[in-house]
Order: sequence, then structure tokens, then C-alpha cells
Amino acid sequence: MAKPESIRIGVTGASGFIGSHLTAALRKYGKVIVLPRGKSLPSLQQLKSFVSGTDLFFHLAGVNRGTDEEILTGNITGTLRLLEAIKKYGKPSAGILFASSSQVYRLKKSNVAITESSALQPESVYGISKKSAEDLIRISGIPFTILRLANVYGPGCRPNYNSVVATLCHRAKKRLPLQITGEGKQGRDFIYIDDVVRAFVLAGFPGKSLSGKAYNISSGRLTSLVKTVEAIKRFEKNVKLEFNPGQGNEVSYCCDSSRFRKEYGWNPRVSLSQGVEQTLKFFARGKTK
Repeated sequence: MAKPESIRIGVTGASGFIGSHLTAALRKYGKVIVLPRGKSLPSLQQLKSFVSGTDLFFHLAGVNRGTDEEILTGNITGTLRLLEAIKKYGKPSAGILFASSSQVYRLKKSNVAITESSALQPESVYGISKKSAEDLIRISGIPFTILRLANVYGPGCRPNYNSVVATLCHRAKKRLPLQITGEGKQGRDFIYIDDVVRAFVLAGFPGKSLSGKAYNISSGRLTSLVKTVEAIKRFEKNVKLEFNPGQGNEVSYCCDSSRFRKEYGWNPRVSLSQGVEQTLKFFARGKTK
């Protein structure tokens, strides 16, 4: 691995929610090169300048909305092409950190937190695409570490897209009722963006060898929508609730992140209340994405 002052860091997905936060944090560790977002997947030749001379890649680019074909192409073919480019044009010592997802697991309602040894039986096309990307990285021969992210939220996360926390906070600031399906007992494992960025940095620096393992990055706590709304109401006293018909029986799950905590000395620092407060402040500035 190159010295910190001379290291070249490549980031895909740098314009996205997680990528934009991570890119800002990485600049203190070396020269950051970002892969421009295009309307189609870049060719190997187009990837040449991005991968040439790059020491460490943070692969965050992907597709989580769209047709099945768009999701599969973006996450599987996109990852394959990047790996091919690294092997063809990159440094032999280059490594990759990959942003995967808890969606690679078989998600079932359970009081037991999901560990890295839990069944990898994704039940969505997105989960399948992330698992396939993991497999491609694993067999590529390129040193790697995989971080399986729980439900990431915080400033910059898009409402009505990939975060129920962002959606609820956005509606609260717009003085719109917070909509809940059923009784709101369904829950998720929410993790604040700053804690996720810190996990990526710990996994890649300073001068760490990539482990060849996958890790859960999560709070390890199951938080229901009702509890999330309660956190919002601490700051938005006059917010109204709107319970819509339905069972609200989406699968509730949380992930065990003890492996990463133990090996990297990482612990989530931002509570749900603190994270909600910062997200509300973000939307108070008129931000919608």
C-alpha cells in the first residue's frame, strides 16, 4: 500500500448519498478520483484512466430503483466491468471496498439479529444483484473487504426513495402528516451516515490490509416506525399522524455488527434521536435530496 500522502483513492458512486459523504472524508487520506456518472455503463477503455495508478477503490455505485434489468445490469455488470478494468489496467496491489446491503440475507421476522453466517438467500432482485456482485469480487483475486449496510439515513438522503427516516423527516418539515401503514410496529435497523462513513474509513485506513471478509454495518437495534415517529415528535411537536389501512407487516429485522466492532474497534456513535435531529435540520434548509 502506498504512503498515505501519496495514495490514490478511487470512488464510484461519489455523487450519491453515501458516496458524497464518504468522498469528503477520504480527501484527508490521499488524492480522491471519482468516476463520473454516465447514462450508460462505462467501457473498459473508459475505465482505464480511473483505475490506472489507483491504490484503493471504494465501490459504491449501483442501482436500487428501476426495472429488474436496470438493477441487475447496474449492480452485476457494472461491478464485473470495474473488476475487469482493475485487473487489466490497474495496479497489482490495488484493493476494493464494496458497499453491499443487508438485502443479501434471507430477511425474516425474528428476534434474533442477522449475523454474517446467516443464510444468503435474497428475496428481491436488488438483493440478488448485490449478492452476485459480492461473489464476483470474491472470485476476482483482487484484495477486498465487503460492508453490508443496514438502513442508512441522514442529511442528503432522499425522501420517498431509499429511507423511511428521510421520508418522515421531510414530511414533518413540510407540515404534512406522517403516514404509517397499519399500527407501525414494523421496524428496521437504522444507522446514521457518519457512522457508516467512519466504518469505511476504518476498513481502508491507515494502511490496513483488506480482510477478504464481509461485515454487517448496523446499529444492531430494531426500531419500529412508531419509535421513529416518537423521535421526530421530540423536535416537531405539532406533527400529525395518519394511519393508513393495511397490516404493516413488512419483515422487521436487524443485523449483528459485532464482528466489525471487534475487529476494527468501531461502534455507532449517533443515536436515533441525534440522527433524526440532524436530518430534520437538513430538510429545514429546504433540501429534498
